Amino acid sequence: MTSDRQWEVLPSDAREALERLRLRPMLMADGRVSGVHISSHMGQSLEFAELKGYAFGDDPRGIDWKVLARTDKVYVRRFHDETNMAAWLILDASASMNQPMPDTKFRYGASVLAALSYVLLRQRDEVGLVLAHSRHPEICPVRSSPSHLGELCQMLVDARPSGPTVLRSALETAAAGMAKRGLVVVASDMLTAEWEATVGALGAIVARGGVSVLAHVLSVEELTFPFSGNLVFRSAETGESALLDARGLRRQYLKAISDFKAAVAQACLKVGVIYKAIDTTQAAHNQAAGIIHAVDFRHFKEA
Repeated sequence: MTSDRQWEVLPSDAREALERLRLRPMLMADGRVSGVHISSHMGQSLEFAELKGYAFGDDPRGIDWKVLARTDKVYVRRFHDETNMAAWLILDASASMNQPMPDTKFRYGASVLAALSYVLLRQRDEVGLVLAHSRHPEICPVRSSPSHLGELCQMLVDARPSGPTVLRSALETAAAGMAKRGLVVVASDMLTAEWEATVGALGAIVARGGVSVLAHVLSVEELTFPFSGNLVFRSAETGESALLDARGLRRQYLKAISDFKAAVAQACLKVGVIYKAIDTTQAAHNQAAGIIHAVDFRHFKEA
């Protein structure tokens, strides 16, 4: 059941800004209905695939007359069909994502994924959502109907992040539900000891022919450490706390967070995962557009 609150994560100005965008990753989709992606099956689109020797039963309209004139052999042109794609969007619903208040990383990540859902559903792709929560994981199966957007947005609005990070199990759930090649996007701060295993699970999806994206969501405070004096720092996920001199800690912390971001990005690069650092000072739909451009740029480089 949906309500007007569903649009809190995808306001009208965001939808208007996203209307002309299309997301076309470089993969052979195995969808069930027509769409904008190259299919693993042959059809009648304008995307040329190959020439093959003419055989009884082939449509004579596909004969390449220029090749016939040049070689005196009969070949037919084959084309890729165009179909839809299955996309799984995974949002880290751990306690660390519920910071800082009131504009949390979780709500920002929800808005980014809602924007991607809007673009994908407009091009008739199937979209599913997983809220990675340790005690109350939620899964919304892939669907392609326009009304599905409201259901996804309502699920994002209603979610309450808490507990430890469980991204790896959420990815395994999504991968198990991917009967065909598709797209997986994870939005997370990756503040977990198992972040390497999470990147590895994303890489496994790439290895089987899919496209994986990591949207790395860190707050301004986590990136700049604008603190001074003696402060009590508490872990949102474990509850552990410590009294520390923020000014004396700042240089060491900034190096550590910079090294962490670089390590995550490098690990993604090694296994073919598209890494996108998310700037939470910008509009969420602009960051979603950045993800789309990153996917398209990978397509351009590899085409």
